[in-house]
Amino acid sequence: MSDLKLVLHVSEADRWHAALGNLVNLTALDDVPDVRVVVNGSAVYVLQGEHDQLSHMAKAAAKGVVFQVCQNSLKAHDIPEKALPEWAATVPNGVLALAEAQQGGFAYIKP
Repeated sequence: MSDLKLVLHVSEADRWHAALGNLVNLTALDDVPDVRVVVNGSAVYVLQGEHDQLSHMAKAAAKGVVFQVCQNSLKAHDIPEKALPEWAATVPNGVLALAEAQQGGFAYIKP
């Protein structure tokens, strides 16, 4: 695994297409970086149900991408944690998760 660490920030539902393109490209590298995706805002809506975007996210998760979902955003959008896929972990606050990642050496990417 690469020494490079990236945190992708997805806060709007309509930005998932760009983020998923980034994830496909990153996970296809010979030397895959450490990748986290922090999800907050309206982007949490996409983490429900069954659809193509979720299957792409699941593939990325299977390749080691960590998905962190803001509990505050879930609450604000009336989405129960049990509606999330099993590979999605919750964090109390998405903004703090981003700051902690950056403090830990992760480069911030906003697709």
